[in-house]
Amino acid sequence: MSRRDGRFPVRVRAVVLAFLLVASAGCLGVGGDLGGLSADDGTDIDFRDRTDAVGLDYRTDGGGAGNGDDGVYVADYDRDGWRDVLAVGGDRPALFRNAGGEFERVDGFPEFGEAVKSALFVDYDGDGWDDLLLLRSGAEPVLLDNEAGTFERSDASFGNLTYPLGATAADYDRDGDLDLLIYQSGDWKTGKPEGYFGLTHFVAEDNGNPNVLYENTDDGFERVTDAGVSGADRWSLAASFVDLNGDRLPDVHVANDYNTDVVYINEGNGSFEERLIRGNTSRNGMSSEVADVNGDGAQDVFTTNIYLPLDEVEDDERHERLRLLFGYVLKSGRTKGNTLMLNDGEGTLTDRAVTYRVRQGGWGWAASLADLDNDGDRDLIHATQNVVRIDQDDPHYTHPMLFERDGETFENLDASARNLSEHDGRGLVTFDYDRDGDRDVVIAPYDGNVTVYENVGATANSVAFRVVDANGSTVYGAEVTVAGPGGPTEIQQTVESDFLSQESRVFHLGLGDRERTDLTVVWPDGTERTFEDVAANQQLRITENGTETVVDYGG
Repeated sequence: MSRRDGRFPVRVRAVVLAFLLVASAGCLGVGGDLGGLSADDGTDIDFRDRTDAVGLDYRTDGGGAGNGDDGVYVADYDRDGWRDVLAVGGDRPALFRNAGGEFERVDGFPEFGEAVKSALFVDYDGDGWDDLLLLRSGAEPVLLDNEAGTFERSDASFGNLTYPLGATAADYDRDGDLDLLIYQSGDWKTGKPEGYFGLTHFVAEDNGNPNVLYENTDDGFERVTDAGVSGADRWSLAASFVDLNGDRLPDVHVANDYNTDVVYINEGNGSFEERLIRGNTSRNGMSSEVADVNGDGAQDVFTTNIYLPLDEVEDDERHERLRLLFGYVLKSGRTKGNTLMLNDGEGTLTDRAVTYRVRQGGWGWAASLADLDNDGDRDLIHATQNVVRIDQDDPHYTHPMLFERDGETFENLDASARNLSEHDGRGLVTFDYDRDGDRDVVIAPYDGNVTVYENVGATANSVAFRVVDANGSTVYGAEVTVAGPGGPTEIQQTVESDFLSQESRVFHLGLGDRERTDLTVVWPDGTERTFEDVAANQQLRITENGTETVVDYGG
C-alpha cells in the first residue's frame, strides 16, 4: 500500500462527513477551516486559580541557566482514572497523586543527588503502566519501572548525556515497542549558540549537543547511530514524533534555538531523511505542538518564538536600548514571533502564523492546542516569559498568551480578564484534573509556584478518549476522527511531549450542543472501525473490540 493509499480512506470519510454535517451544524470555512460556536452559545474561556485549594504545592527555584528546567508532566500513573502530576524544577522532582481532584505529594518517591532537567512518562515495556524517564545534565538518564503504581529504578543503560532537555517516544521501526528520542541543547553557563550573532543564515556546524535515538530492544535500550536523526550539535528545545506525511510511520519535528527547525521523514527502513524548514521558520523555536489546525486531516506544527512589541510603544531612550538589545543580540526580528506551520499532507510545512493571527505571542515557551471552551475547535495557550515589560502600562505580552479559535482564524484574548496571572512561565499543560469534561491549565514558572487554573467557562458538551491495546497501553500513531459541531477533526495519538511538559494521553474535543457523535479509529496497521452514535460527556477507552466508559461526566 502506498503512502497516499494508507491515508486515503480516512480523507474520503472526512470529506463525506463534512458535507453531511454542513446541513445541521454550519459551514466549513475557507480552505477547510472549521467554524465553531460563538460566545453567545453560552460556552466561553475562563479560569480560576485553584492552586491552594487543590494542594499542588511546589516551588521552582530558577535553576538551569537560560531556558530553565521548570516543567510539569501528566500521567495516570496509578491507573485510578485521575490524572497525576510530576513537577520538576525545585530542589527535587515531586510526584503528586490526584485524589479525586485534589493533589497529594507522594512520599517515598525516588530521590536523586543530581538535578533532574526534564522527564517523560512512557510505557516502554507495554504492560499498561506508565514508566518514567528522568533526564539529568551531565549524567545518565534514570528509567523508573512502574510496578502497579510503585516506581522502582530499572537497570536500563543509556550512557551519559551532556545537556538533555527532553524526550519523545514512538515505535519508529514498527517492531512493536516504543523507542526514544532524547533531544539535547547547550548550557548557557558555558557558552552561546553558534547562531547567536547570525541573523539570516542556517548554521550547519552548531556548538550544542547531538540528539540521540535509542531503540527499544525489549531487554533495554540501544543507542542508534546510523538513523540520520542525530544531526549536528544543535540547541534543540522541543521535538515531536508524529506522522506528517500519512504513511503511518512516525516522523520527527525538532525546534532548534538560534537556528532553523528540522523535520526528519521516516523512510520505513530504520532511517530518516533530514529536511530543513526553509523560509519563515522559528529563529528561537521553543515548542513543538502538533495538531490538525485547519481540518484537512494532516498534522500541523505550532512553535513559540520571541515577539516583543517594540514598535507599539513610545520612542524614548529606554525603548531604544531595548530595540538594540533584541534587534541585534537576540535577533528575534527574523520571524517576529510564533510560527504556525501548516502541513500539505506530504510533510512539507509552511508558516501561516500571520494568516491565523497567532504571530504575536510575547516571549513564548510551552504551548497547548486544546479546545478550551468545548465548542469543537482547537484554541491555543502558551506560557510566556515576563522578565521584560516592554509596555509598563499594558503587560499583555507577559501573561500566558491565550488565543480563541474564531472561525477561520484565532482571536488574541486578554488573559488577565480570564483570570490568568503573569508568570515567568516555562512548562505548561492542559488536562482535565477534576474530571468535569473540560481542559484545565497548569503552569510551571522559572522561579515561583506551580499554578493550577480550573476551567470554569466551558459549559458545552465534550468527549474524551484513549485508544489502547489489550494491556491498556496507549496505541501511539492511532488516528481518531471526531464528528464535531463544525466538521470532522482528526486527532493523532502521540506522547504529547513539549518544552519541559507532557500533557495527558487522554484526548479531548468539545462537541458544542451535540449530545452524540461518531468516532472513526484507524490503527497503525490500517485496521479501521467506526463507533456510531457515541454519547457525549464521557471518557472512553477504545480497543479494536469496542468502547468502555471510564468516566461519565453526567452532562
